[in-house]
Amino acid sequence: MAIRRVLLDEGLLLELLFGRPLPMGQGDRLWDLFVRGQVQGYVTDVALGQVGRYALRSGGLGSGSLQPGSLQPGSLQPDSQSLAETTLERLCALFNCCPIDPAIMHTARSSQLGLPFALQAAMASHLGLDGIVSHRPLDYVTGTGADEVLVYTPGHLLTDCAPGYLSARRSGLETQYQDDALVEQRAWLGRLEHIKVCCGQDRPTATVRLQTPLGYTYQETASGVGPVDAALKALNLAVNRFIPVADVQMVHYRCLATTADSPVSAVVLLERQMALFPGRGLHTDVIMASIDAYLDALGYLIFCDRL
Repeated sequence: MAIRRVLLDEGLLLELLFGRPLPMGQGDRLWDLFVRGQVQGYVTDVALGQVGRYALRSGGLGSGSLQPGSLQPGSLQPDSQSLAETTLERLCALFNCCPIDPAIMHTARSSQLGLPFALQAAMASHLGLDGIVSHRPLDYVTGTGADEVLVYTPGHLLTDCAPGYLSARRSGLETQYQDDALVEQRAWLGRLEHIKVCCGQDRPTATVRLQTPLGYTYQETASGVGPVDAALKALNLAVNRFIPVADVQMVHYRCLATTADSPVSAVVLLERQMALFPGRGLHTDVIMASIDAYLDALGYLIFCDRL
């Protein structure tokens, strides 16, 4: 079923207007969906209030058209009040404004989600929308699955709604796979030569030695809240010596084993510039499974950067 009515997440709205551009030009394409009426957009009055406060500080949209990234934070201008009002008027003309009433607030307060996300989830459910579009879908995930709504990333929404977007992306991917058919994603990260994890009364410490594709060797040591956390931090430091990954964040991690002696399946989700990169690993050791999953996600991230 096609996606037709969505609530635009407050954080995504602020990023589109004031923040960094979304990867692969997704921001411009996403905005076009609402401008052309292909998708009906909804925003809460709380989100509009946040936009108004940012517009006051940045000086509003100015005389140009409403486009993602067209606002840059700056000092307060004398006519910021009128410019902020113009900003909100344009948004109200483009989106359906949804006031949060006491019933919505009551539903949100009983939710397991954080209040800002619970309010938007309750609003989407109350209006019977197709879902919420957000660049941080994990903000709407609970441990039990209760109070959750359908959440779409900008890429998911574009794939469903934007003509030619999916075929263009598929064509680019197929071309890249043909060029690198014999090259594994993991090969770009080099080879893991050695890993040592020490646990005891102190914080766990891990040492990782990684050999790059050019033959250079980098060794890093890090401590963490657990052996897996320490190992992944050390691995990230080693990779960052030859590939910039300091801005990469792990936003999801999960390990699963059927029995005590069965292989461990690890899943990680990395985030960089509002784009998500999944990775999986399978090993009899939980630390090695986690490292394999982390390297798998990093390899996918580097692959996407090359497109």
